[in-house]
Amino acid sequence: DADAYGRLDAASQQLQSMVAEALTEAGVTHTMQNAGNMFSVFWGVDGPVTDFAGAQSQEAWRYKPFFHAMLDAGVYLPPSAFECWFVSAAHDDHALSTIAAALPDAARAAAQAVPAS
Repeated sequence: DADAYGRLDAASQQLQSMVAEALTEAGVTHTMQNAGNMFSVFWGVDGPVTDFAGAQSQEAWRYKPFFHAMLDAGVYLPPSAFECWFVSAAHDDHALSTIAAALPDAARAAAQAVPAS
């Protein structure tokens, strides 16, 4: 119902803000884009991504250490930098707190990442 979608959208906005804040604080250039409560993070991109070439230009190599740091903290993310993040009704205050606690270390891991040679 409308209340459930309202909570879902609010949780998504909170999550997007937390991710953006952690990445910014760690010095990782990024762009967040969303459609409703679904969103994507584009790594090393400063501005909207409007096509596949733009998505390919991101620093996707930053995602692997970010992903694994989050996974080590018990947060399961999409397995690829090219996939959207989906928020569900299961993302309650406890889940959002768990994610918030994991983000600073993961953002630092992304900041320290280097492209594979």
